[in-house]
Amino acid sequence: MTTETSGSITTQRVHWDLDYDVHLGRTWGRFMQGLTEKKILANACPECARVFVPPQAYCESCFVATDEWRELPPEGEVEVFTVAWQSFRGGPKPPYAIAGIRLDGASTLLMHYVSGLDLSDPAAVGDQLKPGARVRAVWADNRTGQILDIAHFEQIP
Repeated sequence: MTTETSGSITTQRVHWDLDYDVHLGRTWGRFMQGLTEKKILANACPECARVFVPPQAYCESCFVATDEWRELPPEGEVEVFTVAWQSFRGGPKPPYAIAGIRLDGASTLLMHYVSGLDLSDPAAVGDQLKPGARVRAVWADNRTGQILDIAHFEQIP
């Protein structure tokens, strides 16, 4: 279905319903394997020492391979967060919070769910989770090499 306004096409409806396998490659494969073992693995740039989690095969600043691996603690600080109030097909039931978390020792942010918040009052959510809030990973009971092997993060009291 195409929508036409004043002789110009402005939108087009597209529907994709795809199942597919993604080749993770060596870098992401190692990261996902670490999650099955309750380890958060990061890699570092040998030039600028930035630490990437999720890991990257190459430093985006120095353009060199990031071959130095390290395990990071499952704790860090929230830098930013948002709450999803609307659903989308295949996603979790809203509302839910997603945060940009800087794990201790990381230079980049890991985006993940944060639980334990009262999301019943949208105006009060910002009082519960502020930049700098300390959080820790909560591991899924059954880990299979997916990002949801970390079920979510929770605030550290």
